[in-house]
Amino acid sequence: MALGDSYVSVLDLETRLGKPDDGTFADLLDAASRTVEDFCRRQFNKATAASARRYRAVDPTRLPVDDFYVLTDLAVEVDGTAWVVATDVELRPPDGIRRGQQGWPYSDLLAIIRPWPSGRRALVEITARWGWNTVPEGVKQATLDVAAVMSYGGGGSSGVVSSESIDGYSVSYSSPALGAEEAVPAELVKAKPYRRPRFGVG
Repeated sequence: MALGDSYVSVLDLETRLGKPDDGTFADLLDAASRTVEDFCRRQFNKATAASARRYRAVDPTRLPVDDFYVLTDLAVEVDGTAWVVATDVELRPPDGIRRGQQGWPYSDLLAIIRPWPSGRRALVEITARWGWNTVPEGVKQATLDVAAVMSYGGGGSSGVVSSESIDGYSVSYSSPALGAEEAVPAELVKAKPYRRPRFGVG
């Protein structure tokens, strides 16, 4: 699936809801997919061609970046100077394995020989094939769960919530008090293992 595509098909939603498409399912799935992305703070499709994006390191060692799923076409340029990926940078998670599970994309670059530059400017340009090689099943199921809540006009999980409207559909999120542990809405629980800490936070 290309970047921006929905994570499941209209047929999948028809099966989940037990009724045929009434002409709104494609838009519903698009809204649900974007909701899952917003919750996870990442997207799960992939680009088949490499493109460049610019980043700023969080410290001299660590550079968090958007997910990329393959080393093909990977290039690192720091303030106009090309770095050698094989010797200058260590990719995390190593070998695409996290918590014993394979298939994770790379999302952090560690400087090995010299430090990342400091400052407010985004001086590091990364060229990569962005995204995930395969959409996780939990993300697909969460997308269907969110779409089901939206389709019935429900407000999502109970409790203290804040609502957001996406393309005319409404979904609600739990809003914890300051300092409290965030409660995950039931329709997004299956996507929780793939939620990224706030960008730049380990």
